[in-house]
Amino acid sequence: EDEKDGQAYKFVSRSEMEADIKAGKYLEHGEYEGNLYGTKIDSILEVVQTGRTCILDVNPQALKVLRTSEFMPYVVFIAAPELETLRAMHKAVVDAGITTKLLTDSDLKKTVDESARIQRAYNHYFDLIIVNDNLDKAFEKLQTAIEKLRMEPQWVPISWV
Repeated sequence: EDEKDGQAYKFVSRSEMEADIKAGKYLEHGEYEGNLYGTKIDSILEVVQTGRTCILDVNPQALKVLRTSEFMPYVVFIAAPELETLRAMHKAVVDAGITTKLLTDSDLKKTVDESARIQRAYNHYFDLIIVNDNLDKAFEKLQTAIEKLRMEPQWVPISWV
């Protein structure tokens, strides 16, 4: 409904997208309700080449493709807090009426377990890990990191220069 071609999205035919997926032109892709979606590598490069900051929320497997001199990413992992903290945070947003989606204890535990699994498997790709145990503080840490990236020199792998 709110998705308009050429704004936040670019629509192509299913056959064109399937061909581009086979050709490796997508960083990641999937299917939702019968529709294909994905992030095209060229779209990311367009943003990077204009000097703008490209912010991506990707599956961890995509880090293997991104972690190159072509993209030179700064990777921030937003980790789940401990289970008790996550329970309290979820209760607070439900009580405040911010969400009506009630998560079970099993859902919350899955979140914590998945966060730990991703951190173990992909830690070597992360430049910064922020534990989201307080939304305001986590956001502040992210803003500070972004400001440091703008103002201070960064270490990069020798193979990138």
